[in-house]
Amino acid sequence: MATLPDRAAAPPLGTALPESIPVPPAAGRPLFRREAFLLLFCAAFACLLFVLWTWIEREPLARVPDESRAFLRNLQGLLAPFLAAYVAARVYSAMVARDERELQRHRLLLAHILDTSIDGILTLDPDDRVSTWNRGAEQIFGWSEEEILGKHASVLYPPGYGAQRELDALRRGTDQRGVLRAHSGERITRDGRHIRCEISSTVLRDAQGRYAGRASIVRDVTERDRIREELNRRESLAAIGEMAAAVAHEIKNPLAGIGGAVQVLGRGFKAEDPRAEVVQEIQRQVRRLDETIRDLLTFARPPRPRPAPLDLKELCERILRALAEEPDLKGHRIELVVPHGTLVRADPQLLENILVNLLLNAGQALGTRSGRIRVGATDQADKTLITVADDGPGIPEDVLPRLFKPFFTTRAQGTGLGLAVVHKFVLAMGGRIEVKTGPGQGATFVVVLPRPKEALEAERGGARGGTA
Repeated sequence: MATLPDRAAAPPLGTALPESIPVPPAAGRPLFRREAFLLLFCAAFACLLFVLWTWIEREPLARVPDESRAFLRNLQGLLAPFLAAYVAARVYSAMVARDERELQRHRLLLAHILDTSIDGILTLDPDDRVSTWNRGAEQIFGWSEEEILGKHASVLYPPGYGAQRELDALRRGTDQRGVLRAHSGERITRDGRHIRCEISSTVLRDAQGRYAGRASIVRDVTERDRIREELNRRESLAAIGEMAAAVAHEIKNPLAGIGGAVQVLGRGFKAEDPRAEVVQEIQRQVRRLDETIRDLLTFARPPRPRPAPLDLKELCERILRALAEEPDLKGHRIELVVPHGTLVRADPQLLENILVNLLLNAGQALGTRSGRIRVGATDQADKTLITVADDGPGIPEDVLPRLFKPFFTTRAQGTGLGLAVVHKFVLAMGGRIEVKTGPGQGATFVVVLPRPKEALEAERGGARGGTA
């Protein structure tokens, strides 16, 4: 099976095509100048020889015996074909050399294109072992050519993914159809990251037409799929938001009337009357519905953030004072690890809503057992990382993909809108939210927000003052 030329001869990824690998012309080149000159020289020499021989035959050879003259005539008859054969051989060798050079240029150009492609291009032998590996594949998977050549292609699959089953299916598909387009699948990089790939394969055959492996073009579409899912999610959220706002407005006023009527009815029952307990339960359920409607309106209402420089420690202290008597947080130890002077660029009301929801979520995850909740902040370059972590049971892996979806909850009394509102508010302020968790390792929510210019300028001013 053909392999690419030596990688040391290929230019670095992203560079312009070097002069040593010119684009081959559409038509063949003319004969080289030296060969044309040689052809003209031989033709001139033949003409000169003919003229000289004519003169010799008339003058000097007139006195030469007939036997010697016949020998010279035979020599002249042999010299002309020899000269013509010599010229033809030189012209043919020049054409062969030209074609070989053109072929070499084509090969080097092809090798350069393959090696500098941003897509991964690799070939597998009939045993599914990697036989060639370009720099695009190295950038996608992290394996260098020296590390991956000869290894079985199953090293590119996540554990438990069924690598051999999929490899067999790909082999059968390419062998039967000759080509397999846009096959999607999950792969794993050298450092353990799971990525989504789109793969197109073509069959390779030997001179006898037997299956000799396949060539594959691999494209990392993880980010593309993430953006597509995010767009779909936002579209669905917008539709849900419109519906929720309409429903909430239709229910809110009648619900307020029901609550008021029940409260009036409750005044007519004594405390020991069994009907008083029923009325109290109705009032609790009305309050619960009212809270759900408020959450719906909060979620459906498009946030209009007014970001401004904000002292994060001061805001956190105010929130913790307000939540001191919150039942979900009582009995838990709350640690505030936010450095003085930590500034973020955020809307105060939106950020307060985010932190309150995350704190209540952490308290509900801990339940009745005593636990610890830690609120921290770290500055990194032009952004601030705000963390709310608990030491609870953690979030199951199957729950993570649906964690920020509206109306999804694992609690019987939950509305499923708290984290959806948090996610919406964080995005509205130009940030993002991440979750780190594991079985029995608790959960850590990381809110990433931009730092205000004042903090960055103060930091740069301090750095200049320190080096002065």
